[in-house]
This record gives sequence, structure tokens and C-alpha cells, in this order.
Amino acid sequence: MRAIALSTVLILLLSEPVMASCDGQQQLGQVDYPSNSSYFNAKASAKLDEITKETQDKGDGYLVLEFNLFKVAGDKKQQQYDMWLANRRIDRVKQYLSKLHVAKPIVTRIKTAAAAEQRQVEILWCAQPSTTEQPVNH
Repeated sequence: MRAIALSTVLILLLSEPVMASCDGQQQLGQVDYPSNSSYFNAKASAKLDEITKETQDKGDGYLVLEFNLFKVAGDKKQQQYDMWLANRRIDRVKQYLSKLHVAKPIVTRIKTAAAAEQRQVEILWCAQPSTTEQPVNH
């Protein structure tokens, strides 16, 4: 498992800048969580099923799973727990999408400066221009 994770990180580091900000990102949905939980409900599962079908018809691009983390000032243990929980929530969504055999790349991102406490993973679509060269007419 660690070898797969390490190879994924290396591929992302050595590839073109996939994680750069994407122009025209589209919000596909979100997965909400109860307080202090990393388990989502059947409604969220249905939304993820819908997103999987929707992305099959999209062109080149990738999914972004984003969690906005509210930073608790001063409490180091709380910050560590919140970061652990944010990662766990993103991992649960990513695992679910992997079981559905999502064919698009999935990038995860945790933003650590949210203005308020949030308990959802946002699912975004970032389209990429086609890498095929278009003929130039002179």
C-alpha cells in the first residue's frame, strides 16, 4: 500500500503541474459529515454515484476533493485531531470513488484557513485543455 502511495506522489511530482489552480472549476457536489465522524450517509453515497456517472462523459480533466479546515488557535492537540479527521474524510470519499472505478485522476487538497468550521468534502471538476495539437491554418 505504501509503495502505491509513494509511486502516486512521485508521479504527481514529476508530471506537469496538475495541482495548479484550475480555471473554470466546476462544483459537482459535496459530502457532509456529522460532527467528529468520517462516515457519510446513503444520500452522500448516491451523490457520489451520480458524480461518477457525470464524470464519465467529461473530457480531459480531474476531480479535486477539497476540505476547508478551520484552524483552532493555540490548541495543538485539537489541530492535530482536526487534520487527522480532515484526511480521514477525504480518504473515505476517495476510497468510495475508487471502488466505483472512477477513471479520472483524483487530487486531494486541504485548505487550512477556513473562515468557519465546516464538515464537508467539496467535489470539484477541473477541465484540462486537450493535449492533442490542433492543426494551424495559414
